[in-house]
Amino acid sequence: MTTDQELQAKIAALRTSFTAGLTTRFAELDTAVAAIQPGRPLADQSAPIKIILEQTHKIAGSAGTFGFTDMSAIASQAEQLCERILKNGHGGDADALSDLRGKIADIQAELKK
Repeated sequence: MTTDQELQAKIAALRTSFTAGLTTRFAELDTAVAAIQPGRPLADQSAPIKIILEQTHKIAGSAGTFGFTDMSAIASQAEQLCERILKNGHGGDADALSDLRGKIADIQAELKK
């Protein structure tokens, strides 16, 4: 096996590991999203929003590396939405929650493409 083939094999193995790890990340995202309720004060909901922020940040950073450019872009949008929610304090805003849920669903749908 040539050096190029070895490198390609290592990249393929890393990509496989990344996609396998997404199952755990998606479960964490689903749990965090389910914990956010419209109308509740942000102070009660900042922990799950921070989990979503952390996970989407990780996905945004890694997904593009492994060829999931759309997933990376959507995760980045979700990350930015979390930052705005935390900064502006609309954790209980039904529209912001709906947008965030949609972004998470879109991230997950990208893996199935």
